[in-house]
Amino acid sequence: MAKTDSLSTQKKTIETLDLYLSAYLSLCGIPPKLEINNNRVVFVFPADSDLYKLISNFNSNVNVPVVAYVTQIKMLRGQMLTMRQNG
Repeated sequence: MAKTDSLSTQKKTIETLDLYLSAYLSLCGIPPKLEINNNRVVFVFPADSDLYKLISNFNSNVNVPVVAYVTQIKMLRGQMLTMRQNG
């Protein structure tokens, strides 16, 4: 889901609840901003052509370094749990 931030820069963003996609994007150098929306943690990414290419690669089942990918999943899951406890 693409949306426009209310900031003065009017940057478009992509929001997802998908932990695995978010871990892949983070592994590729695009870390998400985490936000709480309706008691759910949402991953927010800047929408640009590089992001869409990476999403396409993810959906094409591209090879990834497994240990690094699993580490990203664990790190994001930990951040999610921390946000839920503090928020």
